Amino acid sequence: MPLSARGIVVLGDERPIVLCAINWIGIGNSSHADWRATLAEAAGTTADRVAVHTLHQHDAPGCDFTVEHGLAGRQYDNHFARRTMYRVATAIRESLNHPQSVTDLGLGVGEAEKIASNRRVIGPDGKIKYWRGSSTNDPPTRVAPEGIIDPLVRSISFFRNGEPIVVLCYYATHPMSYYHTGQANLDFVGIARSMREKELGFPHIYITGAGGDVAAGKYNDGAKENREIFPIDWRRECNARGR
Repeated sequence: MPLSARGIVVLGDERPIVLCAINWIGIGNSSHADWRATLAEAAGTTADRVAVHTLHQHDAPGCDFTVEHGLAGRQYDNHFARRTMYRVATAIRESLNHPQSVTDLGLGVGEAEKIASNRRVIGPDGKIKYWRGSSTNDPPTRVAPEGIIDPLVRSISFFRNGEPIVVLCYYATHPMSYYHTGQANLDFVGIARSMREKELGFPHIYITGAGGDVAAGKYNDGAKENREIFPIDWRRECNARGR
């Protein structure tokens, strides 16, 4: 399950807009500014028109150029991160040589069931009674209500004369099933994206991240098989609605 940086450059009458989603746990502090500035230069635009987003898989690299001592080289490999940043910039420059015209825009919505729940469960006194992360084995915590979530997977699709070019997918949750394996992986959101790409035959860019108070803890006990079940259920919901 190789990690990737995926994105699009939107060209029009104004300066280009760059949207980039990376299979890393995070890009923080000065490194986020460096990424945006580097990709902006490659696209011929300004940093305020560049969005660099991480999917937040826990078993994936982190990036923080501010950390040059101590954790640098252990939690953060800044040399690797900078090489990756420049490779993405090179990919942007090359993509500008092959622009594709967009004639139609598609907006899709599908309900995702039993994949998200609040991490903080509020008791009758208005205080936090339970906390559940991406997984939990505690029965009372799992039985507690789902809470306030966005149940909808949303997509924005670009077409050229009826042929799909790329689709952007959005959903709010922490995208982890289990982690601390010692091996970088895409987790269930990356698997779902790969399934959709293989099934439909055109690129998908999935955009999520550390979804605030939302994770899979109510429906996930950390069992390894859930990493395969979550994306299959997700794909089934999308297919049932023709998305």
